[in-house]
Amino acid sequence: MLDKTHLLYMLISGLIGACLLIGLRILGRERVNRTVLALCAILTIALHYSPLWVDFLKTGTATVSRTMLFLIHPCHICMWLLLLSVLFLDKDNVAARLLKDFTFFGGTVCGAIGTILNENYANTPDLGDYVVLKGLLSHSVMVCGCILLLTAGYVKIRVGRDLAAVAAGLTLFVLDGLFINWLFAHFDLPACNAMYLQNPPYPSMPWLNAAFIGGVALLVTFLVSALYEQLALPPEERWYRRLFSLLNKHTHTESK
Repeated sequence: MLDKTHLLYMLISGLIGACLLIGLRILGRERVNRTVLALCAILTIALHYSPLWVDFLKTGTATVSRTMLFLIHPCHICMWLLLLSVLFLDKDNVAARLLKDFTFFGGTVCGAIGTILNENYANTPDLGDYVVLKGLLSHSVMVCGCILLLTAGYVKIRVGRDLAAVAAGLTLFVLDGLFINWLFAHFDLPACNAMYLQNPPYPSMPWLNAAFIGGVALLVTFLVSALYEQLALPPEERWYRRLFSLLNKHTHTESK
């Protein structure tokens, strides 16, 4: 899968994305960040559905695949969450924070995996095939938009809220997968393995199932957030200090 063409694509797209994010960070203009973030969200979705327009303009007809009708893979959910995050940038309630925090973590990781382990490219390793090219581009653009949530200041890395956000996002994945798998079974359609709940993504690695992936996601979230707090926050604001403070307060309250 990772041939020279694929590696070159990832290198070039990664450099372009990094330069864009660094440039926006240096520029530091709120309006520009909002505009670029909205463009990333809209472009991700437009690229996902663009084969319909391309096929229709070429042949006069277009076939809708199941991945365009249903949220089968995690990236399908994350791209819509990115658009919702744009609409709730100014909101600071619990739901909005969970939304933006999970979109950063989930969208970045899912988009990166979708770029590196792209199924379309694995089946047809040819960037001249528009479906393959758009699949890589849509994941790359989504990753850029999700990281921009952090670099533009709309997301703050904190252990507690990050774990809550990722847990909520994983729950959404499971509920979505259960519903879509049930829907396909109810209408006697071939199984789609939504959210990889029916089978692992790689048959040769049966241990790499949805439960294992979810556990690893929570562990990685904790490690990344804890490391950030250790490096960027004063001791009194780190997760373990806050946890000890909360436990001491609770113990003191019970002893009264």
